[in-house]
Amino acid sequence: MSRSQVSGRPRYAVVAQALTEDILSGRYPVGATLPSEHALCAQFDISRHTTREALRRLQALGLVTRRAGVGTQVKSDHIVQRYVQVGDTVSDLYQYAKDMVLNVLEVSDIKADAATAALLGSEKGEAWSQLRGVRAMDGGGVPVALMDAYIIHAYRGVLGDIEGAGLPIWSLIEARYGIVPAEVRQQISATTLGRNEAERLAAREGDPALRITRHYLTQALDVYEVAISLYPAERFTYSNTLRIEQPVSVS
Repeated sequence: MSRSQVSGRPRYAVVAQALTEDILSGRYPVGATLPSEHALCAQFDISRHTTREALRRLQALGLVTRRAGVGTQVKSDHIVQRYVQVGDTVSDLYQYAKDMVLNVLEVSDIKADAATAALLGSEKGEAWSQLRGVRAMDGGGVPVALMDAYIIHAYRGVLGDIEGAGLPIWSLIEARYGIVPAEVRQQISATTLGRNEAERLAAREGDPALRITRHYLTQALDVYEVAISLYPAERFTYSNTLRIEQPVSVS
């Protein structure tokens, strides 16, 4: 791996590219298991965290699957335009923001009418800023998501920081205003694409889609950001792990 390949790019992206090339060239055929995280750390002289980020990128490209006790297996030798979001913790949203570049389409200031207030969990007439944009892997290709973000007017200063930042909006609010989300309420529902949504996403009206709505709340449980993302069904998968707490034995 030459110095020019590394320059200006995150290490995880460079490693992911090298592994992608190995898969596409047949060095690791479909069904094969990639080297362990420990072996990849030694091979590329990187940390375990960097190794995991690189493997997440391969997973997002649809090239591999990852299972505890099995390892990372090659499931495809061609890249599909599908993003797999791994969402066990709020910190996983950082990786999503890195992988899915946001292109801002329009920004406006609004006063919440009755319907919008009900959607946001705010008071009618409250001032918000609304941002609409599309997300795509590496900023190019077919859009993977249409996003509407609502930011309480007091924090609208982050609007100029969003495009190209590669960070979640709530993280930008934290950096600028010191507001840390105490709670994130997430709702996932099935829907179909309307005409305008389909046009934005280069899809067809009526196609099945997934809608993910997240409300970000302060310590006082006031909503200050709402993000609504709409994904054509064939372009996105949301994956998480639910761990069962073991009962405490009583002797």
